[in-house]
Amino acid sequence: MQAGNFFHFTLLFLRLNKRRYTQHRFRRFVDMVERIRMAGLLMLFSIGVGTIGYVVIERYPWLDAYYMAVITLASVGFGEVHPLSAAGQIFTTFLILFNVGLFAYAISTIAGVFAEGGFSRLLNDFRMNRNIENLNGHAIICGFGRHATEVSQELAKQGIPFVIIENNLEKIESLRETTDYLFVEGDATNDEVLEEAGIRKAGSIVITLPKDSDNLFVTLSARQINPSLRIITRANNEADEVKIRRAGANHTVVPERIGGFYMATLLKKPDLVEFFNLLSNIGPSNVVFEEVSVRQLRPEFQGKTIADSGLRDLVPTSLIAIRRLDGQYEINPSPATVLEPGWHVVMFGNPEQMALFRQKILNPDTGAV
Repeated sequence: MQAGNFFHFTLLFLRLNKRRYTQHRFRRFVDMVERIRMAGLLMLFSIGVGTIGYVVIERYPWLDAYYMAVITLASVGFGEVHPLSAAGQIFTTFLILFNVGLFAYAISTIAGVFAEGGFSRLLNDFRMNRNIENLNGHAIICGFGRHATEVSQELAKQGIPFVIIENNLEKIESLRETTDYLFVEGDATNDEVLEEAGIRKAGSIVITLPKDSDNLFVTLSARQINPSLRIITRANNEADEVKIRRAGANHTVVPERIGGFYMATLLKKPDLVEFFNLLSNIGPSNVVFEEVSVRQLRPEFQGKTIADSGLRDLVPTSLIAIRRLDGQYEINPSPATVLEPGWHVVMFGNPEQMALFRQKILNPDTGAV
């Protein structure tokens, strides 16, 4: 465990800084720690009572009294340090009866923690939750169905940080066992769960829940919590698509419409579809699109023509389009086009080329949009 994680774990165990860990995603961790702590405190209580009792009743030295309390708690069967008086025997009898139940509770509690996934899993979940707290400008994916799986794979391929919200236990186990994705266990329609996924600091959210009513509700909540958030929402029919747009979604996606268009295009233009698959980064290809504000470029590239800036010559990426202030795209812009500060450029290349583009072209003080 890293030093920072160990420090926070120790604070939580000692019941310090507890208010920070009242969120939904920490509850399982806190509950387990509370159970372990309670068992430990009861054992300390038993040892303390036994030690004081033997000192008061039998006039034992403190070390001998402590030793008697420990062997009585553990029920190891060692003999007494000194012969016991009648009062000492009665006290020891009650202490043994109390310790039998206490010892059984402590062992069952500790065994139960390990049986529920192991202490290492507990610490991994704690570390993941702290990583979620440190995210900024990330994406949130609501649900982990077929569409969300594709979204998460593409975001991971492009190195974009994201958090998944899912409440299905089987899918949660799949996320934990087969991926290294960050996730929050809970219902995305719950504002508290959205908060725990870092929605106030997020840059975008992808909502892929199976019911349009849930997608609409999450869209409303997300827009209210973070007005600047980019919201992409799944819709199952055109009527709901309009409502979701009105609720605040920037973009809506109807999977059946896209699937129908794809299949129809395959009938007459299969080769073109394969090319578009490559361009849209579907499948095992290594192609990345990135839209970047001109303001994010280094100052020497702003306000110049594409030719004079040398943007197409300095890096092996392709500048395939620009987006003007009115939202209109110009495909394959002329070298004489001036890179105005309010515009965006659309770059195209493989991950290595895009990394070089970010290194040489982007202003390190701002980064990509």
